[in-house]
Amino acid sequence: MTEVVILLTAAEARERVLQAGWPAEEAAAHLAFVNAFPDAEFFANTGEILEEVQQEQRVRLPEWFLLTRRTLAEAYAGAQDLAVQFDGFTDHFSVGSALKKTVRGSWYTLSLPGLPRRKKDRQMYLRTEEGLHLFPIAVNVDDDASQLGINLLGEDTRIYAYHVEDIEAAFSAGEPVAVNVIPVFQSPGDLLSHVARIRHEGTITERVAHEPQ
Repeated sequence: MTEVVILLTAAEARERVLQAGWPAEEAAAHLAFVNAFPDAEFFANTGEILEEVQQEQRVRLPEWFLLTRRTLAEAYAGAQDLAVQFDGFTDHFSVGSALKKTVRGSWYTLSLPGLPRRKKDRQMYLRTEEGLHLFPIAVNVDDDASQLGINLLGEDTRIYAYHVEDIEAAFSAGEPVAVNVIPVFQSPGDLLSHVARIRHEGTITERVAHEPQ
């Protein structure tokens, strides 16, 4: 049976982050997440489960993303209602006002939902323009068509927000899909550093401290 996660204390999570070889800014962002939830049980994904995900999805995930998941994925593994809420998106991105207004009240699961199974549906994620092939990594709990995704191509570590209905409409009309895909976090560490609260097993854990990004 494939092992899915490696459970980590805060001290163990910090050590893994420091051993990952990230640039200082990315390491600091991951450490900010750990320090914000010092009593949480953190987890990383195993290489075996990540390989299974790639085989099932028929994609190769970028090495920078695999490294993130193998080092520090999230907290409270296995909680039935596990979800996170952000304090906002990264300020230096030009984010549409509608997204800014709703993100703080939205819960997201970071469960790697992946690509649709139907070939036609997969195409709208993988045939976008200008070197952008989307892979969904998170969904809004109240609207599963509101998603966060990564770019499968190159070294683009940004996290993108989009609504499936918008990219479906553009794809069906033969219009560029990428205009409806907006970068909202610089990297996985940036995303984690903006987590303001975590919901797990009927409990909401608030972060204890937050350094401005």
